[in-house]
Amino acid sequence: MPRKLSPEFILDLQENGMLHPLLMRVLIDDTLMLAIRNNYINIYYRGGNIIQLEEKSKHQYEASFDENYAKPFPDLLLELPEKLVGSKTSIEQWIKSIPSMKQAMDFWFQKYKKNEREFQQLVARENNYSSIANETEYFIADIELTGADIGTRFDMLAFKWPASDRKSGKIQLALIEMKYGDSALRGESGIIAHFNKISKYLTDNIKRIAIADMATEQINQLNTLGLIQHTKGKAREFKVDASHFEVIYIFANHNPRSTVLLGELKKLREEWHKTANKMFDLRFFISSTAGYAMHIKCMKDINGYIEFLEFLNPGNIQG
Repeated sequence: MPRKLSPEFILDLQENGMLHPLLMRVLIDDTLMLAIRNNYINIYYRGGNIIQLEEKSKHQYEASFDENYAKPFPDLLLELPEKLVGSKTSIEQWIKSIPSMKQAMDFWFQKYKKNEREFQQLVARENNYSSIANETEYFIADIELTGADIGTRFDMLAFKWPASDRKSGKIQLALIEMKYGDSALRGESGIIAHFNKISKYLTDNIKRIAIADMATEQINQLNTLGLIQHTKGKAREFKVDASHFEVIYIFANHNPRSTVLLGELKKLREEWHKTANKMFDLRFFISSTAGYAMHIKCMKDINGYIEFLEFLNPGNIQG
């Protein structure tokens, strides 16, 4: 499951490369996020893909925008540049189109809500390149990762890098599931269904090693491009430990009066206790004291999180 760019693609994105203006646009615009795929990149805006740039041959790329974002709004005049990108001039034309593409996406997201995706990108922004990113202990390598070669979907891939041990580049991979509100906690896309899928996935030794290797390549290329904000040091060649993972749940804007989340977590606790081969730690994120900066001390195990929810005194709303 490769998710990396060719050396030529990386050079084209770096200083003096013809794609460097696009990288600089991402670096100065915190509403954008660059994600590395297999020989192409996705530029995300509000959790949606605003520009896809795919390498077709050496120093030749194809750029695209999902025009379905603009179709419901015929009054929008959206004129896109030529898809072929082979010079700084051509990539700059795409950069000039970003405001109009943003407007189309703003209208689309107002009509068709995708809050979960938008909050995923917010978590990435907080932990990767905000003013406090160097203080956090989790960095987001990818969002909305899926594909036939993966066999499942992950909301976010992150790497855990404790503040107490930053002399080496050894890191732990964290697979994050985000739920926005309480409407998607049960059923086919609910907490229990996700846990069963991820548990099965991480007990497969081949898949576990493959995703660790993939994440290692992604993280190092993101770091090369300056897309992860941290204090520079000697050892910055990152390596994901394939022997043990974290699975983290983030429940954004949970209604503390609802009984649904507490009920599902009690079922999840039973599933967790039945999991014989625990290749991962199960954690639940609580902000400190608001926001999405992720620290080790903000992570609770399932018993601690259930106690936290019970402390909030749920029960006024029947789920």
